[in-house]
Amino acid sequence: MAKVYSGRDGTMQVGGSTLAKVVSFSVQSSLETLETTTLGENLRSYTPGVVGYSGSATLLYYKENDGSINTSSLLNKLVQTGTAGVSSSDTVLLTFRWNDGTDNNDIKMTAYVTSASIGAATADLVRAEISFQGTGELKTVTIS
Repeated sequence: MAKVYSGRDGTMQVGGSTLAKVVSFSVQSSLETLETTTLGENLRSYTPGVVGYSGSATLLYYKENDGSINTSSLLNKLVQTGTAGVSSSDTVLLTFRWNDGTDNNDIKMTAYVTSASIGAATADLVRAEISFQGTGELKTVTIS
């Protein structure tokens, strides 16, 4: 029987540790195309340029039984005190996984957290919204 994946099959990991309260995530891949059309041609033509990866995630902001905040390691890559700002060491290893019990379908990348926001609303849970930009090559792609 064919397998149809749902949100129940998805997980997001940071540095190999699964984030327990992920509401949603998305990963995008993009290719910049370079125009090669010259004067006198009637049709545009292109050649491939640079490939990039980015995405976003919505996380529930909550405290574990031991008092730790599950999303802190991710949010602290961008939301920092002091004047040093973000450095090249502030990347995170992100894994996006769909599991069907026997196979893991993974997209794994090193990324910078490029935006983060935390918000609360009446009759809703506190959520953290993040965006990220991949840097370098994908570490793993096992989508079968």
